Amino acid sequence: MCHGVFLFVVLALLSLPCLSRGDWRPRKLTTCDLHPEIEDLMLKDTKVWGDKGITEDLVRSLHDPCPPTEVRVHACVKSQRILIKNGTVYVTNLMPVNGFGAIELIGFLVELYETSQVFQLPDVEFSYWHDDNAPAESSRTGDGWSWPYPPHGLPPLLGWSKAQQHGALLVPYSGAFRCPRDSFDSLLSSVQRISETPWEQRLQIAFGRWNIFCAWYYRGPHIMQNGKPSPCPREHYNDLYYRRPDVLLTAALNRNLTNGQMADPVSLNDQNKFKYIVSTDGWSISSKFDKYLLLGSLILKAEGLTYGFYYPAIKPFEHYVPIMYKHEDDIFEMIEWAKKYDAEAKKIAINAQRFAMRNLNRHARLCYIFRLLTELSKQMRYEVSCDRRPVCVPLVEEIKFLSKHDATSTKCRYHEVLAQYAHDDPDGKPEFSGYEELRQKHEAMPLHILFGGRR
Repeated sequence: MCHGVFLFVVLALLSLPCLSRGDWRPRKLTTCDLHPEIEDLMLKDTKVWGDKGITEDLVRSLHDPCPPTEVRVHACVKSQRILIKNGTVYVTNLMPVNGFGAIELIGFLVELYETSQVFQLPDVEFSYWHDDNAPAESSRTGDGWSWPYPPHGLPPLLGWSKAQQHGALLVPYSGAFRCPRDSFDSLLSSVQRISETPWEQRLQIAFGRWNIFCAWYYRGPHIMQNGKPSPCPREHYNDLYYRRPDVLLTAALNRNLTNGQMADPVSLNDQNKFKYIVSTDGWSISSKFDKYLLLGSLILKAEGLTYGFYYPAIKPFEHYVPIMYKHEDDIFEMIEWAKKYDAEAKKIAINAQRFAMRNLNRHARLCYIFRLLTELSKQMRYEVSCDRRPVCVPLVEEIKFLSKHDATSTKCRYHEVLAQYAHDDPDGKPEFSGYEELRQKHEAMPLHILFGGRR
């Protein structure tokens, strides 16, 4: 009898799947925690549809106004429509080859795919807006939202930067967080080396580097405490440098320094030698501000009207020092304050670094996307399905295509996710067998089909 039982147990064990196989994956997560103030903003923004929720005609309003003769319509060329069904992510429009090369789009697609492999995503449909700011058309009008296309309600839009009056839901600026050589993720891996530059040895100079261009809200909507409109920070601080090179090194790229040399880029890995870092916005939120948080230096941040997904959780004089807040030259007052209260300035720098490491690392960003899409899915009032979409391509195939196409192959670190998940993803084709098919669709399909036009 004992031998029979032993044989039965052995056979039962042999019939179990082998957990040491190389293709074993952990079970997808169904919960995670966010910083409470980041969560509060996300919950507030996903409730704007009220009891009516999101109907299919709202989703279609993003792409229905896009016949071949109107491809310049803003809503047609700046949004990537996405559908998620049974945990699989699909793109339901394909960008023309001259429209998909920006890391603002690529980075989010890569990060969304990784989110789908780590978390169990709900059925949901939305568009990701990959321009600098959420579309101006999505503005608040009284208790409602303006949108120029029928049915004139707010469609589900995701964007990485917006102003208070815009209706988009904020997501991480994934392209800057993960794609460049000096990405946030890359810099995060260097925090040990960065921290080896002692605070006391850092130069008491306010350092900044940028190209000169300015957001729409300067010289107008952004009013400083003295009641005057703010000048363009990147122009103004460049000019201030010539007046006070003893405390400022805030020069625009390829402009003359006081020694006659040209101001060249300085690697983020080397900027921690300065005790103070000046952050200014461009067309929208700065793609470098997230990285500055990691440097262990005091950030002097020019105030603006646009914000990113985590901005409600960062506070002036706790994580950064505001400038262009009282008046246009208050940067000098803030530098003097930082010198006088050096220990307090150091504490603010430490707070910023700690906040970034805890709340902006990759897992935290994936968690945020998962939680946002989970809340957004609760607003869906129709069955999400590829059956009613003329284009429905698994995102894994689109990312494999981007990783091989000449125009996009070097734009992001695709293989961080492809090597982990794509080779045995049941939603993909073997290796890159779908590349030629997608290339032809991107390059040759009629534009009204590319953009998911009227049906």
